[in-house]
Amino acid sequence: MILLLVLILNTGIQGQSTYPSTGMNGAVATAHPLASAAAIDILKSGGNAVDAAVAAAFTIGVVEPDGSGLGGGGGMVIYLKNEQKSYFINYYGRSSERASEIDFSSSRDHSTAKAIGVPGTVAGLLMAHKTFGSLPLKKIMESAISHAEYGFPIDQTLAKLILDNIDKILSDSVTASVFLDDGFPRMEGEILVQRNLGKVLRIIAEQGSKGFYEGPLAESFVKGIRDRGGVLTEKDFASYKPELTVPLKGTYRGYDILTSNVPQSGISLIQGLNMLENFDLKANGHYSESAKTLHIMAEVEKLIYADRYQYLGDPDFVTVPVAGLTSKEYALERFNSINQSKLDPPRYRDAEYGNPGVFEEDLKKVQVLDMEPADGHTTHLSVVDKEGNAVALTQTLGLFFGSGQTVSGVLFNSAMTNFSYNVENVNYLQNSKQCRTSITPTVILQNGNPFLIVGSPGASRITTTIIELVVNVIDFGMDVNEANLAPRFYCQKFEDYLHIESGIKPEVRSELGWMGHPIKVYEGIDLFFGGAQMIYVDPLTGEYSGSADKRRGGIAIGY
Repeated sequence: MILLLVLILNTGIQGQSTYPSTGMNGAVATAHPLASAAAIDILKSGGNAVDAAVAAAFTIGVVEPDGSGLGGGGGMVIYLKNEQKSYFINYYGRSSERASEIDFSSSRDHSTAKAIGVPGTVAGLLMAHKTFGSLPLKKIMESAISHAEYGFPIDQTLAKLILDNIDKILSDSVTASVFLDDGFPRMEGEILVQRNLGKVLRIIAEQGSKGFYEGPLAESFVKGIRDRGGVLTEKDFASYKPELTVPLKGTYRGYDILTSNVPQSGISLIQGLNMLENFDLKANGHYSESAKTLHIMAEVEKLIYADRYQYLGDPDFVTVPVAGLTSKEYALERFNSINQSKLDPPRYRDAEYGNPGVFEEDLKKVQVLDMEPADGHTTHLSVVDKEGNAVALTQTLGLFFGSGQTVSGVLFNSAMTNFSYNVENVNYLQNSKQCRTSITPTVILQNGNPFLIVGSPGASRITTTIIELVVNVIDFGMDVNEANLAPRFYCQKFEDYLHIESGIKPEVRSELGWMGHPIKVYEGIDLFFGGAQMIYVDPLTGEYSGSADKRRGGIAIGY
């Protein structure tokens, strides 16, 4: 383990290619080298993919504190190959039982305790470990505890994000004491120590979920949040339960898609891929070289976002037309509405939502499995073990550094910013409700075997990024590194521009302009378009190939 860490820290991000990203016994891809190392250590110690994913998730909450952590939430897709069974754990946060009592404004209160929702990360990760893991929890959490207590070198990405978010960090004196040194942002190469966070991690390792959600620690969270103007209660913490369900399932050109269930955004991924099945992408050329292909894909993305905003919400509060939105028939109807020659209507914001209810067979709430728990800025990680068990896990604090508020060592989320404050919207804020989120962890199967494990951060860009990655691999035969490095674009209903990386050929951009698309170009590859972590499983050899997105610090390791 020590030699592995030295190799990773010495090679750094630019040296990723010098460390093996392929293997036959296991693979992991995360947004930070130390999280990848933690997962590999667990796999080599005899742990399974769930053990490794949980270890990496706890670790990345320490070493990438801008994106996730104990104060956030998320979701994971789990595929158990030998059993041919799949599961989805939804551990995103919920609003307080008293959320309606505060006059919350996303523009005014996003960096205050008012933005905090009930965190789900600890409960979700421990549910996964207790239900599917094999190694002791103390072993799983060793890496996270060590990096919190003894520190780790700040990398270039974190240093830049501290500087970019200095105002939010300064909004809370405790947060500032962690990420600033005498009022100045901590810089690349400095050792970041988080001893109070380490104490919380040790409590979790010893006491499990109860140590976090009940008793003295929970009381201190509630008091600190309330003193800062938030409304979370001890009941909010004690009553929080993650949901163990099944993933949403779809197909794309003969491959099986397992992805996040509602109110997360796997439903939009399935709808988008269903629509693209009606167009011969390969024959028309890659979107970086074909304006027609990119135009069709952009129009598909625009329409799935129109439907997402209209229909996707917490199924405990609204009826989500899951069967309709994921049906092939509805996808064909929506695809046939696209003008293949030009942007129509001429503004993205004028795109209309469809009527999936016509294709509904069953409008009942998505059912939770009959299994009880045993006792969100964003990051993604992918893991596969030697048995072929796979995990795709995405978790978040909401915005960069969440709410900016640190209480008893824990930096808390900004989940309240994800709600709508329009009473007619399905995502309207209500007490004890889960907001709609963009996270879309996904496992793709071929003949019952893992083929691609993928996910990304990137807020509303997540779904479009994953669609493009799937297309790159399945339709255009790219390997995972080629697919990850390929230029990206982003389009949705509530945008005024088609956002495009400069790797899209200039002549393609010009033709898109003639077709009516207003273009905004990003030079090179840009973090705006996410930071995907992927693993490909070769159907012939069984070799695992990992890829960590160069838009963001990270590493893929195979063995």
